Amino acid sequence: MKAAAALLLAILIWASNFIMVKVVLRDIDPLTLTWLRFLLAALFYVPYAAATWRRAPRYTKREWALLVGAGLALVPAFSLTLYWALIYTSVANTALVRMTEPAWVLLLGAVLLGESATRRQVAGLALALAGTAALVLLGRPPDGGGERDALGIGFMVANSVAWVAYILCFKDLLRRHSVTQVTVHAALAGTAALVLFTGPTHAATVARAAGTMSPPTWTLVIAMALVVTIGSNQLFSYGLQRVTAGAAAAYSYLTPILAAVFAWIFLGEPITAAIVICGAVIAAGVYLVNRA
Repeated sequence: MKAAAALLLAILIWASNFIMVKVVLRDIDPLTLTWLRFLLAALFYVPYAAATWRRAPRYTKREWALLVGAGLALVPAFSLTLYWALIYTSVANTALVRMTEPAWVLLLGAVLLGESATRRQVAGLALALAGTAALVLLGRPPDGGGERDALGIGFMVANSVAWVAYILCFKDLLRRHSVTQVTVHAALAGTAALVLFTGPTHAATVARAAGTMSPPTWTLVIAMALVVTIGSNQLFSYGLQRVTAGAAAAYSYLTPILAAVFAWIFLGEPITAAIVICGAVIAAGVYLVNRA
């Protein structure tokens, strides 16, 4: 019961994150949001990493490469593509594309790792991608903006690929390291890379943007750093340790539904017939991928 409650709460937080991001991006740009979110999280991650470093297993050279890869995929790649996607398209569209991640795992596993796929899995992959393509063509807002909408969905596809890359690196690291350790170290590695590569050109801009943020925006950014970045991951890890991976993954399919409902309630975004139909097609494809 506690595991189910933890997983459901994590999903509720993830769904609400789409709404918080959409609101915050009215005030600041995606890069500023990424900086502030992970720098605030680092205030808690750094003390934990320092306190546990001596007793944690040491990383091999290969594991260091995987850790840096996971950090790059999580912080700059995943965060920025999500924020850009939400600038250009609706919450419902972005959330539906997130559902295709099992299909991307199948595709990347076949391309990069040489893993074989069954006919049913290939059919599921094709169906999920067809649903995504249909979403580009049909899931546009009623007031137009089709090109922007397609660009947003494109960013969301890149976001899903970044998340899959993070998961692949993450899973390999879990062979010798704990979930919390890898989560913290990957986030810190990604944050360090973000600051290193964008700091010389954007640090002053980020500082100016942070100085002009309204109190409501600051509240949401702090909530995203503490509740979404740290809290939801701990909740999901707690649940994952107590139920099967398949059962935990099943909860994640509630995210697009809850996100679309939240967007309708709080942002006034419509839930159109096209979104429902494309979502059903994507869900059917993901079901075939997972059941094969």
